[in-house]
Amino acid sequence: MVRLLRWRRTGWADDREVSHAIHGTVVGAAAMAAASLHGTLGQVVTTVLVTIGVYWAAERYADVLGAAVQGRQRRARVLAALRQGRPMVESAYTPLLVLVVVAVLAHDLRTGVLAALAVATALLGGLGHLSARRAGTSRASAVGWGALSAGLGVVVILLKLSLH
Repeated sequence: MVRLLRWRRTGWADDREVSHAIHGTVVGAAAMAAASLHGTLGQVVTTVLVTIGVYWAAERYADVLGAAVQGRQRRARVLAALRQGRPMVESAYTPLLVLVVVAVLAHDLRTGVLAALAVATALLGGLGHLSARRAGTSRASAVGWGALSAGLGVVVILLKLSLH
């Protein structure tokens, strides 16, 4: 959570890391929405963490495999490939924290999930805007890209509401 709140000051290293964060946020939100249909709070949190972990491992495996077959500096490339995917995991923390806090305070899993999905949607909008600004687009264009990214979260929320 702290990492996401500090993104402007320290930021992720490059646009690839921002795209990892967008990917992790979408995957985490989708897993949360699906798991909340029949699970408890603990089961939802576990499902999101395991799902993000599996996606991270698969993506890192592909990058490590690519780095391992490249001749020189193999070890350094493998270690770099493992570090690069961190934002995918980090981006899932904030919505999960919101889920737990709101669900516990409200004594209602559905309210916690909707609050967490709203936060994930806001994060997606911010990440889309950040990525567009880093690419050098105008502010108006960056707002459009942010809205498009937030649209992914809106789709997850709509799917969640239609399934319940």
